[in-house]
Amino acid sequence: MKDELLLRLESFELDEPSAPFPFSARLARENGWSREFSRRVIVEYKRFVWLAMRAGHPVTPSEEVDEAWHLHLCYTRSYWDGMCGGVLGKPLHHGPTEGGEKEDAIFADWYERTLESYRRLFGEELPADIWPPAEIRFRPASSRKIDATTHWAVPKRVIKRVLLGGSIAAVLPVLAGCSHLIAAADFGDLLCFLIPVAFVVWIIVLAVKKGGKGGGNGCGGGGCGGTSSGISSCGSSAGDSGSSGCSSSGCGGGGCGGGGD
Repeated sequence: MKDELLLRLESFELDEPSAPFPFSARLARENGWSREFSRRVIVEYKRFVWLAMRAGHPVTPSEEVDEAWHLHLCYTRSYWDGMCGGVLGKPLHHGPTEGGEKEDAIFADWYERTLESYRRLFGEELPADIWPPAEIRFRPASSRKIDATTHWAVPKRVIKRVLLGGSIAAVLPVLAGCSHLIAAADFGDLLCFLIPVAFVVWIIVLAVKKGGKGGGNGCGGGGCGGTSSGISSCGSSAGDSGSSGCSSSGCGGGGCGGGGD
């Protein structure tokens, strides 16, 4: 039997019925998801919030659930007044990790415990496409958000091959035109040959250097501490007029220290 808090969370609506572009649609667009998958993530986000209050230990979301959390934080009135004040009765904060191996280990442990508590308290297996194993959840990755309607995501190796192939194709006619100079051993004019060769070598070196650079978004796991403060603390950000103007940060993780009602 579901407890009262879970029932309140499940009935808490993130999509405004009159909004032409509701929360679930924005979440789907910002992450390149289908609307159906976005709605499933929202269900798991609400379950995560419930676990933060009921698990009895710190919890950490999956990346997909964390994206829903980030976006909800931007809807300041819905988050602080509606959910924290009206449903939870206390604040649920989200902040970035301090970084380092120690912090990484802490969030990985919290995530494992979150998965265990989910199975125990909900009596079912987690959806694997939203809650992957910890080794997948915390594997190193470099990501950037893009608008899939106006941009293509092309692997760097493909771009390097195209650049290299295009450079060689462009240089071959030049080299062919210099072949008579090579035969005549006219070293003064061999610059006609050496310059395009040097250009190809430069392109190769540049591609190798860029390919070796690791990229990160500078954001690791976020953390939050659920407290036993009163409802007034939940409304600390409610004075904002309209949207806060923030967007999903793409942080890799998050955690909460939850508590009971």
